[in-house]
Amino acid sequence: MKLSRDWLSDYVDLSDITDEQLSVRMTEIGHAIEAMERHGDDTVVDAEITTNRIDAMSHAGMAKELAAALGRTSVGQAPSPVPPSPVPPSDDSRGRLSYTIRIDAPEMCTRFTARAIRGITIKPSSPKMQRRLEAVGLRPINNVVDVTNYVMLALGHPMHAYDLDRINDATIIVRSGRKGEAIKCLDDVTRSIDEQTCVISDSRHPIGLGGIIGGFESEIRETTKNVLLECAAFTPSVIRRTARRLGVKTDASYRFERGVDPNNGPEVIELATRLILELAGGTAGDLIDVIAKEIQPKTLRLRAAKLKEQSGGAVGIGYALELFRRLGFEAAMSGDDLEVIVPVSRGDIHEEMDLVEEVLRFFGLNNVPATLPRITTGDVHENPIAEAEDRVRDLLIGSGLSEVVTYSFIHAEANALVSDEQPISITNALTENIASMRLSLLPGLLETAAFNRSYGTRDGALFEVGRTYHRTADGGVRERHRVALVLYGSLGTFWGDAKRAIDFFDAKGVVEQIAERMHVSLEFAASDDRWYRAGQRAAAFHGDHRIASAGFLGHELLQRFGIKGEVVAAEIDLEALLESTGSWRMTQVSRYPGVPMIMAMTHARELEYGTILNTIRRLEIPFLHEVGLRDRFEPEGEENVIKTTLGMWYQAFDRSLTQEEVSEAHHRLTSSVAELLPVKLL
Repeated sequence: MKLSRDWLSDYVDLSDITDEQLSVRMTEIGHAIEAMERHGDDTVVDAEITTNRIDAMSHAGMAKELAAALGRTSVGQAPSPVPPSPVPPSDDSRGRLSYTIRIDAPEMCTRFTARAIRGITIKPSSPKMQRRLEAVGLRPINNVVDVTNYVMLALGHPMHAYDLDRINDATIIVRSGRKGEAIKCLDDVTRSIDEQTCVISDSRHPIGLGGIIGGFESEIRETTKNVLLECAAFTPSVIRRTARRLGVKTDASYRFERGVDPNNGPEVIELATRLILELAGGTAGDLIDVIAKEIQPKTLRLRAAKLKEQSGGAVGIGYALELFRRLGFEAAMSGDDLEVIVPVSRGDIHEEMDLVEEVLRFFGLNNVPATLPRITTGDVHENPIAEAEDRVRDLLIGSGLSEVVTYSFIHAEANALVSDEQPISITNALTENIASMRLSLLPGLLETAAFNRSYGTRDGALFEVGRTYHRTADGGVRERHRVALVLYGSLGTFWGDAKRAIDFFDAKGVVEQIAERMHVSLEFAASDDRWYRAGQRAAAFHGDHRIASAGFLGHELLQRFGIKGEVVAAEIDLEALLESTGSWRMTQVSRYPGVPMIMAMTHARELEYGTILNTIRRLEIPFLHEVGLRDRFEPEGEENVIKTTLGMWYQAFDRSLTQEEVSEAHHRLTSSVAELLPVKLL
């Protein structure tokens, strides 16, 4: 905002302050100076005033700030020759004033102050007023319009002047707009009105958009003889909505959107009256002040201990008392503390810390001693979930996967593709794409995979650690901590290696690594999760706990996300995994070598690998330390036949095994497997 130094001097003595000193002090109290320039004999300051400090967007308001900063007393406006006579909105007062004012929309306008001045002469304003308006970037028009702009820049509250003779039935009504109404504004543009628009109307039709712009029909012309001055207090949200809908930005709307002083209407009208009588002549009528809603100032307490704590002991309560009084606050001591009545013009102050900031702003934050903060650790609480998530992240990143973070809000249809549960819906969702809480992490990962593939990244390994949201039997909501991963394209250990297509066992191996790190043994079985492909899906269990699922994702799901090709996925219930973690201890590592053996067999597809593995483990073969898969495939040309090759590791902890001991144990194993399972050993 541009401010005239000459104009500021009407309110505060700046005679011994240089332009440089003025710039520095304004910046120190929070009003940074963007530029300073000469305008004739005047200096114009372009200050960056934050949007919550509407009270400082005027010459009187900034002068009050400077007076407090310089330790001086601001000079008030000289008394008006027309004393204020607030009149309640009664029928008698309306008749006596020969015009009617009524507020029919108190939710849009809380106060409307007005005065009629009759017998004026429209002509150019005084050279001094024109010079000041031009200095701050406004074009002079005529004495009445210039006065309304001048008063706004002087006191910060926008006002308006109507040609009283062009107001039908001398009636002013503040109301909400009506559907189908329109108004031709001062800028010669006709604008539509809706029910949420605050309208200034006469007895027939709108004559202005409240708080934004006046109407063309009632504008001040060279022939105007009688005017009605208006200063109102509008609800900021109403003005903001209308200004944005219409695409109109005026000096008035800018101020009303941010909340001007709702109680200084009489002061504004009195200053405007005095200036018009000086510049245009005429006779002023009585002041009418219609109040639809009283706005009371806030009372806050500033504790001396709080001020001392926040200022590092540098500022006392006495300094605060003097400062607030210079700023126009009512302040008084109450014991060791300070009771402060905050003017309604200071809409930026709501609580005690705002008072502290106000004091430190003038004292100077650079004058507050710098000290290191006192650090208290408090009680240490275990967070097994967070610790487990970090361990899983480290493991997955070490396995070559990349972490992503996706939204918890997803489309309801995406939920239905990966779960049979009823999702939790979002009330008043912005779009249907974020209308429900996710039941699985897979939709977000698939969206990310589809996005990456659209940019040419054909190979990928992604994971997410996050939460899903589920309904409980009693109607509540339950969060579940989960880990999910997707693999697509090809994989290769090193950049020079030949790549291979991703496989089910890649995802299964990651799940097993995580479970092993958490010391949880898993048993895999075929699953019936419909979002995985039949015959290529599995679920992992530990006892009665279902820990994870893995498999190739179904074509319907991939088509929904626009993904072509194969995608292998896995999802782990981290809470179930932690619940399955029992006590564990280190075991002895044998110093003696082990002996590897293999066992090859053919069997029908219906015989699951997990069944074979569990059967072998239950046999308790001596010295059999480990069992794992070496190879598993479907021989070409043979239907419903699977060839599975297992690797065994025989080892003792007290000696080296002989070949005879290993052969005997292995023969016992193969004989038992052939007897217990429908397999053909090779």
